Amino acid sequence: MKLESELMDESTMDIEDLEVERDLQLAAVDAIRRARRFGTFFVISHDKMIPPDKTGPYEQRLLATADRLNRRIAELGGAAQNLELNDKPAPQK
Repeated sequence: MKLESELMDESTMDIEDLEVERDLQLAAVDAIRRARRFGTFFVISHDKMIPPDKTGPYEQRLLATADRLNRRIAELGGAAQNLELNDKPAPQK
């Protein structure tokens, strides 16, 4: 059995996908902060670990991405809300 996969970018993601991606970014920030608080390395992969005093740039990048995703979610949410408002039939008299 062969699984097909496709890379997604923000232009092809719906609101739910964007929310999941944002939550993953924030979970990584939480993991970085916990590693720093406990003085342990932040593990990215089996061969890449970052000391607690060098995680700042990674945290800032993750927070910036989460912020950008929040803005995109808000844009799509507003567009979806406008569609819902436009799709409702006018009240009949």
